[in-house]
Amino acid sequence: MMNENETPLYNNAYQRAGQRAGKSARYFRSFCIFGTVAGALFSTANNSASAQFIDFKSDVGEIKFNLEGTSAVFTQSNSWFGRDIENIGVESNGWSEFALTPKMTFSLNNVFGGTLYGGLSGVGTKTFGESADGLAVGFDDPSAFTLEEAYGGWRMDFQDGDFLEVQGGNFNYQIGNGFLALDGGNDGGDRGGFYLGARTAFRTSALARWKTGNLLVEGFYLENNPRRDAVSGALAGTNIEYDFGDWLKIGGTYLNLVDVDDDAAIAATTDLVTYDFRADLTPFDGFKLSGEYATQSGDDTFEGVGWWARADLTFQHLPMEPSLAYRYSVVTGDDPDTVEFEGFQPLAYGFDDYQTWYQGEIAGNWLFANTNMKTHLIQGAASLTGKLSLTASWLNFEIDEPAALGITNEKFGNEVDIFLDYQVNDNLFVSGVFANFFPNEGAEEFSGGDKTWSHFMFYLNVSY
Repeated sequence: MMNENETPLYNNAYQRAGQRAGKSARYFRSFCIFGTVAGALFSTANNSASAQFIDFKSDVGEIKFNLEGTSAVFTQSNSWFGRDIENIGVESNGWSEFALTPKMTFSLNNVFGGTLYGGLSGVGTKTFGESADGLAVGFDDPSAFTLEEAYGGWRMDFQDGDFLEVQGGNFNYQIGNGFLALDGGNDGGDRGGFYLGARTAFRTSALARWKTGNLLVEGFYLENNPRRDAVSGALAGTNIEYDFGDWLKIGGTYLNLVDVDDDAAIAATTDLVTYDFRADLTPFDGFKLSGEYATQSGDDTFEGVGWWARADLTFQHLPMEPSLAYRYSVVTGDDPDTVEFEGFQPLAYGFDDYQTWYQGEIAGNWLFANTNMKTHLIQGAASLTGKLSLTASWLNFEIDEPAALGITNEKFGNEVDIFLDYQVNDNLFVSGVFANFFPNEGAEEFSGGDKTWSHFMFYLNVSY
């Protein structure tokens, strides 16, 4: 399937050969840069005296300056099942991404009986090479530095953890585990850094929060931060959560899409309203059941549904504390043969943990948004040491409405992901990821390719 942002395909073998040579040079350069940066960051992180965040603190308040750097290098074989040029317009065998986030926060005590606080940050990103999302086709090693957070707020704390809080500006906000709202920013395209996703703050937004006892009530208005070719929109709503203690937590959310700046999106989402209910049940230590159900309606024809159910079992008394989880999720697609629009709108979903809600390192990042899928997930994890952990996932993908993708077979394929995470110290985190996607008939029909898509990534994060 062709991406709407791709450039025309090369139609000459000599041009394609020249393109590959240019990409190889850029990829080699980016790998060298990654190695240099990684070495410097490792050295810095292991020398605690050489780089510490700045913290000024007194009875009046506090000012902090923090810096976070992330980088990732990727290699892939048989991208887009061996048909990357046909699907995204370029070869995508390897690339690297970098992001840098400087941040300042402050707080002032005893202001109108509470604490006045605020923050300011920026995000710089760059990509070397052609990433598999295809959004940066036509941009040569794209990069950008943009304003990220710029917010102010006031909070009054009471006894037993109760509080009242108001906040405005550009800030981060999350509902539940991010199935509906977590990521307010867009990366990739002319900005670069698609996978790292460093831009997450909502823009020109407002939030009010009140907690009393076990009850939390939130009201919000959230505008997103789109890249050049993405849709701009705003959400308004209410979130309510109640904590019954260690055994049960429930939540409900009302979301209204109050503004969209894209004509096609307006036609599909006029007066879009989402009602969401979620719960976490822990009947005994080491076992948890969780789930969420969201229904969407709008303009008398919109009927999107998204839901998931998950069981987690942790063997706390065994060496390495292994855990096992199973999840089934459904996010509906649109049936083109009906008047109604049944496609679930993923809104501002984001990354909370592995497979939420980028389902699959390959499928969730490069192929699909969180819509028009039925997914089985089996995931296991273990703490190999106090700092080293291993996670493995198997996902089976079916398309809810194949005709929405222009295909006839709902069997899309299976993906296996392996994550090795190492928390070196409080400042340094590294991770290696290996993934294979094995296509079924649906993926072959969708992409035109039938080869196993393999993906490897090395990720590094340093924060002060």
